Amino acid sequence: MWRQVVLAIAVLNATLPAAFAHTSAQSISIADGARLKTAPEQLTITFQHAARFGSVSLQTAAGERVPVPYAPPTVATSTFTIPLPRLAPDSYRLTWRVIAEDGHVMTGAVSFTVARS
Repeated sequence: MWRQVVLAIAVLNATLPAAFAHTSAQSISIADGARLKTAPEQLTITFQHAARFGSVSLQTAAGERVPVPYAPPTVATSTFTIPLPRLAPDSYRLTWRVIAEDGHVMTGAVSFTVARS
């Protein structure tokens, strides 16, 4: 009887991490609300768990879309480095969507300002 209980717990422990593989950003190379003296060339996001990148979008404070030259990797990974175009002084909001290993879509955003020199 105890062997069956121990075996059931072991099987449950082996399958639970995959079932609850939600992920969130662990670190972002640009702090939310940052005021930068020079325009960043890239943004790096590290997640707690591997995920697939779904999309990324960059907009100015006026809502104008800024094209981002990024082709995400085709395999799940926990760190993504997104190259940014040359950014003029303005306020920006970069948003992203990733798909966790369990299929859940997670979103996030970071806002920052490139100051005039």
